[in-house]
Amino acid sequence: MPTRLQSVSASSGSFSDLLKAKPGALAVLPVFQSESDEPEPSFVLNAQLNELQQLTGLDLPAFLKGEGFNGAAASSVYLSSPSLSNPMLFVGLGKSSKARPYRLHKAFAKAFASIQRKDLPAMIATLQPTIDSGSNLTLESGSTNGSAAYQVGLQLICAAGDYCYHSREAKEPGKALSELLLHGSASDLASLPDFGLATARARASAMDLVNMPANIKRTTTLVDEARTLESQGIAVRIEDDVKWISEQMPCFFEVAKGSLATDPPKWITATYKPATDVRHRIALIGKSVIFDTGGYQVKPDPYMNTMKADMTGGATVLSVLREIAALKLPNVEVTAYLAATPNKIDSDAMIPDSIVNTSSGKKVEIRHTDAEGRLTLIDAVTQAERENPDLLFTIATLTGSASRAVGPRIALMATDTQWRDRFAASCERHGEPCQTLDIVEEDFEDIKSKLDGADINNTGHEKYRGAQTAAAFVFSGLKKSDRPLLHLDVAGGDMTSEEKATGIAVRGLMGFLRELSQG
Repeated sequence: MPTRLQSVSASSGSFSDLLKAKPGALAVLPVFQSESDEPEPSFVLNAQLNELQQLTGLDLPAFLKGEGFNGAAASSVYLSSPSLSNPMLFVGLGKSSKARPYRLHKAFAKAFASIQRKDLPAMIATLQPTIDSGSNLTLESGSTNGSAAYQVGLQLICAAGDYCYHSREAKEPGKALSELLLHGSASDLASLPDFGLATARARASAMDLVNMPANIKRTTTLVDEARTLESQGIAVRIEDDVKWISEQMPCFFEVAKGSLATDPPKWITATYKPATDVRHRIALIGKSVIFDTGGYQVKPDPYMNTMKADMTGGATVLSVLREIAALKLPNVEVTAYLAATPNKIDSDAMIPDSIVNTSSGKKVEIRHTDAEGRLTLIDAVTQAERENPDLLFTIATLTGSASRAVGPRIALMATDTQWRDRFAASCERHGEPCQTLDIVEEDFEDIKSKLDGADINNTGHEKYRGAQTAAAFVFSGLKKSDRPLLHLDVAGGDMTSEEKATGIAVRGLMGFLRELSQG
């Protein structure tokens, strides 16, 4: 597996006793900053810090003050000496009144990145930092993950999984962490270890597929990944008959025409069925353009270097499906759909000014060959809708406009605002940065073709609202225009500034599906 975080467990026993039992394990202590307006802000003391003082004989508040540590967000202090059985990592989370789950993840990720040791036998983390009144971390009454401790723990697990991530092409083994032990109350942590580890694994798996070098990534890469799901009872179907694809998914086929000889298209479906009755049927449609050259309207040089990541959506839905099956989520049936193909150039590749058919029967005017992702998605949406799901998702690195609109967040658009807002709230709870964008009638009008032989075009006529008009195009694949479809444009946050995958949308989807299975 691409993460070497091997196990996560929980204990409500004495924090100091847990450390005594595991010499060498790193003690992780999340610390909130005081809410006071004192000239020199301080951190908030908690019981675990007092336990550590008694265990070590150190004046820890004095030490931290000497290090200039006051619990400010994303600050950290590492303490290790021959006299200490357990090294310590103090992680500043900022003021609890301003804390958000996604900022907790950033704080832990930065703190773990500061640790230079390659291998740790274990981490033992307390999840009981003192919360000042006015905290934004405690969720609504009755939530299954409503405590601050739960939220701190989930983001800590995900950050630890990132710390241990290594790609399959890495020249050296990644950092190993044999065990992460969470200390907190039993009620807070009952389901956290399994769900947190599953989420970390899903993120690592998606990142690994995205990070794979472009020269070895093929449509068969996603086929092989999908086939591995069969061992978990997931039903996988691969359609690789080019004639079938050309007739049943002609818009998708148009994109694939440039690589028929070297990497022919694949239509991949994979379905998880729960052991319980099905209350919700969900379709996860992941954009799966293996590499995007832009086609004949080729991408400018600087924009092509990260195009191995144009299958982030496909990597995401397969990775999420694997882990919800491992968790055996009840009540939800989930099917992943991937229209996998590169967008390349040869003598048969699609050309601008073409008019092509779609699975829905709509005719599409091709105005730009680099607006290819929506051409694959419109047919995928139509095919998925035929299975009559209650809710559809499209996850896609679709537009530069989305990144300009919302930065590295998910740009969330929808045909149904209630489902949209429900998913956005779940993203907030699970540390997935997300921002909603409204779709208006003008977005659908803008993609209407001016040609007699076409219904819609694949770019729109105006230079603004590019993310919304792309979403409107994808929504046009629905036969029932009011069927709930949530469109996640992740183009702004799929890669870091170092051109490495982020695992965007995994936490949001995992959290939402888990909540849906419990409701």
